[in-house]
Amino acid sequence: MSNWKLTIPSGKDIPNDELNDGYTLEGAFYTDPQTGGMVFRSPNIAGHTSGSKYSRSELREMLDPGASATADSNNWKPEDGGTLQATLRVDRVSTTGDAEKLGRVVIGQIHGPDTEVIRLYFDKKPQEKTGRIYAGHDSISNKNRYSEDIVGNDGGDGIALGEVFGYRIDYRDNDLTVTVSRLSGGKTVYRTAIDSGYVGKNVYFKAGVYNQNNTGDNKDYVQATFFALSQHHPLLNGE
Repeated sequence: MSNWKLTIPSGKDIPNDELNDGYTLEGAFYTDPQTGGMVFRSPNIAGHTSGSKYSRSELREMLDPGASATADSNNWKPEDGGTLQATLRVDRVSTTGDAEKLGRVVIGQIHGPDTEVIRLYFDKKPQEKTGRIYAGHDSISNKNRYSEDIVGNDGGDGIALGEVFGYRIDYRDNDLTVTVSRLSGGKTVYRTAIDSGYVGKNVYFKAGVYNQNNTGDNKDYVQATFFALSQHHPLLNGE
């Protein structure tokens, strides 16, 4: 946790030093006593940050934890390049509320100054056996687009709740690659060009659960358990 801070469902930020002092929050962020995994949980109905309508239990990358999150030293630029890798399982998705919002959760992001280079979605509707993974992208002027399924779930071939899988997000200059790996040996690679307007702008990684449903039962929630998480910037590290 040396390069992260945490946002909890109330919308409050937990700074890096408090996070690394063994911070936990019952029902939102804690270590699974059986697996040792890092559990993130976020209800449908909760607080949110000023720039969002949705709750989250989510880490925000901090390259210079002692400085402000807006400081250049706490962010990187697309020309620097960056890699985010995670091994996780999605334990639960929302099952109540607006039909369009059911079952959606963001499990990884690259965020820019005001918009998102990528949001990596896991999406499973109540009637579906398994979930699918796809990406959402914003242009620097906040025009949205969505990828085709990176992992589809036609015929139940998607990723099941409780199934451990991995993702890797690589971003440099205008090029972005997402690789999703499954324990069965399957691997899917998605590549796309990113709006060149991000070059020269500050960006940063996020990981955890960002609930994309703010409707339904106030006891409904999303949850994921992360077993490994790392971020890397070879150029910034002089490699």
